[in-house]
Amino acid sequence: MFRILPLLCFSLSAVIDLQVAVAQPEISAQERRFFENKIRPVLVEHCYGCHSADADEIGGKLLLDSQAAMMKGGESGPALVASDPDNSLIIQALRYDEGASAMPPDEPLPETVVGDFVRWVSRGAADPRTETTTHPADDDLDRESLWSFQPRRSPSPPQIADASLALDPLDHFVGARLESEGLQPTTDAPPETLVRRLYVDLIGLPPTNDQTAAFIADCEHDRSGAIRRLVDQLLSSPQFGIRWGRHWLDVARYGESNGNDGLGRNASMPNAWRYRDYVIDAMNRDTPYDRFLTEQIAGDLLPAETADQRNRNLIATGFLAIGSKPAVAMNKNFAMDIVDDQINAVCTAAIGLSVACARCHDHKHDPIPTRDYYALAGIFSSTETLYGLAGKESLTAPPTPLHPLRDQWVPESEDRDARSQSPIFPGSYPQAIESLDPLLYSSLESVPEELKPEDVKGFSAKNFATLNGSRLVGKLPAPDVSYSIAFWFKNESPNGSHPITAYLFSRGTLTDKNVPGDHLGIGGTHNKSRTGKLFVFNGNAGKKSVAGSTVIQPQTWNHIAMVRQDKKVQVFLNGGLEIETTMPATFGDSLDFCFGARSEKAFPLYGNLAHVALFQRALSTKEAKDLYRTADQPEPPRTLGWAMGVRERKPEKIVDSKVHIDGQTGKYGPQVPRGTLTAYRQFVDADETTVGLSANIAEELQIAPERSGRLELARWLTDPSHPQTARVMVNRIWLHLMGRGIVSTPDDFGVYGGRPSHPELLDHLANRFVDSGWSIKQLIRSIVLSRTYQLDSDCEPSLATADPENLLYGRHLSRRLDAESIRDSLLLANGELDFAPGQGSAIEETVALINWPLGASSNLHRPSNHRSVYLCMLRHAPPAELSAFDLPDGIGVMGQRNVTTLPTQSLFFMNSPFVVAQSERLAERLMASGGDDDSKIRLLFQTTLQRPPSPLELKQAVALVLQTETSFPSEIDLPQRQQKAWASLCQALFTSNEFRYVD
Repeated sequence: MFRILPLLCFSLSAVIDLQVAVAQPEISAQERRFFENKIRPVLVEHCYGCHSADADEIGGKLLLDSQAAMMKGGESGPALVASDPDNSLIIQALRYDEGASAMPPDEPLPETVVGDFVRWVSRGAADPRTETTTHPADDDLDRESLWSFQPRRSPSPPQIADASLALDPLDHFVGARLESEGLQPTTDAPPETLVRRLYVDLIGLPPTNDQTAAFIADCEHDRSGAIRRLVDQLLSSPQFGIRWGRHWLDVARYGESNGNDGLGRNASMPNAWRYRDYVIDAMNRDTPYDRFLTEQIAGDLLPAETADQRNRNLIATGFLAIGSKPAVAMNKNFAMDIVDDQINAVCTAAIGLSVACARCHDHKHDPIPTRDYYALAGIFSSTETLYGLAGKESLTAPPTPLHPLRDQWVPESEDRDARSQSPIFPGSYPQAIESLDPLLYSSLESVPEELKPEDVKGFSAKNFATLNGSRLVGKLPAPDVSYSIAFWFKNESPNGSHPITAYLFSRGTLTDKNVPGDHLGIGGTHNKSRTGKLFVFNGNAGKKSVAGSTVIQPQTWNHIAMVRQDKKVQVFLNGGLEIETTMPATFGDSLDFCFGARSEKAFPLYGNLAHVALFQRALSTKEAKDLYRTADQPEPPRTLGWAMGVRERKPEKIVDSKVHIDGQTGKYGPQVPRGTLTAYRQFVDADETTVGLSANIAEELQIAPERSGRLELARWLTDPSHPQTARVMVNRIWLHLMGRGIVSTPDDFGVYGGRPSHPELLDHLANRFVDSGWSIKQLIRSIVLSRTYQLDSDCEPSLATADPENLLYGRHLSRRLDAESIRDSLLLANGELDFAPGQGSAIEETVALINWPLGASSNLHRPSNHRSVYLCMLRHAPPAELSAFDLPDGIGVMGQRNVTTLPTQSLFFMNSPFVVAQSERLAERLMASGGDDDSKIRLLFQTTLQRPPSPLELKQAVALVLQTETSFPSEIDLPQRQQKAWASLCQALFTSNEFRYVD
């Protein structure tokens, strides 16, 4: 049997230091008198009015009328810490400390009274009160309201009157419920209805006329076999991932811009599209759902066998980084706002709970105390979020790095180790350099003749030139603008240890503080978006600076070739083009140059230089690359691109979070160890009919001090016995296939969420889901092959009357196509839909505020015939072709889209330039098809509605075309009038419910 404990246990089990002992130490007479004379009267007079069981409304869920209640505390944790007044909330409140909740709220108590409380706590807070008081909310919650927290049951399919009607065990659960209500399901959907339903549900597109005809013909011989063959074909189609990936992107609050940050700014997210492509690919791969969740929460912590797998894992963590963020300006809560979004996204998406509601106080409805929220907050506060440059607007968000995606999977530490040793160059390398006729060249194994060392530490065959804030200087024979340099270097300084990590080369007057000339360096803290990356700067006069994209790991050997050809500058890093720009030369007639520092000695290199060469001409691209290739050194990983995501903070920044009083940064309560929700611990016992909770669910997470806990959290969420994870995902899948979830609130499985209409069916499907290896495709296949799914949407009036909302699933629901399917169907009808995956994003090169200047976002969308999921999904500036039909805004988790019926939707089909254009193109196809009007109309119906017109429809359509044609002015030539008339008919069919709905 279940053991259902009072809700009080949720809070008590979360208290770290249970300072309420069952058997209190004996209180001395002196301490008892002190409490009765100095403490209790003040509590009764000034505190019990709001903080006792008799209060009309209990402030902050804090009771002070018993020792147990005081030590338990309220929303912010225990009211006091015995012997530690400075960390006791009650003392902070009485003192009116900054950031604390001032108590009493009207005016502070006299200093002598506050001093009495300080002395009382300092002496151990002896309290003779033995009575117990509880908040009314601590009463037992009934079993039914906590249904989703309870272990899944293992129900057997019930018996039904006609077992032959069942095509899958799930049909028994639906059939038994209908029978209990004295109802019978409707008949099977005809093949022409079912084929359209399957195509739309599985790939988001209607079938073509040929595909419809082929399925109908196949059904005549073997209906069940025809359905299985079509389902398997659609599940294996690349278009499946596009359809079902879009469902998950709704849940993941996907967007390619930040949305309004509260200050009217909307920063681009030029790398968010990689997460979109990851989701589509994961759906097509049928990545097991437990792995899918784990990759998104902790992919960076998972082992990888290949670079491709490593890159996928990193991209997956974009789930935690793509959320909309409030501006950092005047917002001390910015860091916690990001954490809050991550907690909300993970918990709502995975387990259907709005845990973020416990940020400021214990959850109003669900058994989630504030301490549980901050146990999760510690996990995400110990995680670094990589969202990029935030539109280069520091008031929106401080810039962060991004995940580099490499062509080789070499752990950073191994890559650094491999290239930290001094390179051994082949004997032919000096000759290869000399063959390019350098003006000067030195291996730097010894003091160079053409360069003047300034405080260089030494030269050797092993380490070459060792620089410790020193440099090598020289002079050119002539002030030619075009030149090239090449050298190997090793930087010992940590990236970001200085405003500029190091300058590697300068050409310009050595003593000029305005530093005119060419300056090549490694970025530091001056611009955090450039930390560790090469940049070229042409001095304070030119004021142009261009950076590369590769972060150069400290303590590694790397090769540089820099080429100037008049105004064109190229920088090659390890044989690859890193920077290419146009940059005016500002060095004038100066002949000075130096290696290892800037011209005026700023930010010198601490490290090593080797094989420096200077050419009095611009090298070709091949020559520049050959200077690296002929060195015959191990190839370092190359950067293929960048991805949003998360990673572990440095060990010294791994922290447990303190309770933020009222959710505000700067107002702190007790520290809470990193962990998860504690409500499940009241259900640790299970009988033989349930899937018992594992110790992983019922016990505290074991998180190493140097780890954030994300991987442990992911394993907790995907534990096969977790009562909510499988249920939530099964319900989402059922919703998308049946039009209504078994639980009507897919994002809320809490106390105030919907109750399952078929609880046994939900658990049956959840168990099958887990037992199948968390296969999304296999679960979808089982559902669509069931009799319940294949029922017609038409039914007897008695069934519709008895069950108007179809809660019993006695028929199928007729549903409107979503925004993407409407657009894609329009393109498909005129033969212009591009089935190939879209490449990148319209804004992948745009790092800016997309709404500045005003209206700029409307110019960022690009024409495309690809599937709609590949359109640029800018928050608060969606594609015009999709915005009329309830497209999610990407701000919050949305497991079920709104379905509205508005005049603007009809106006969209009447006036949208996109719809008009598609109608005109389809009309052009009809005109080019030849034949008479009847044949054109038959082709039009087959193309748009996948059926022939009825005789009446054919007659009406011909009449409409002729009437429309004659309505145009005679000045318009006849072919143009005819084309416009046919376009009007095409548009009329696009507007029809039959085109926009699926039965």
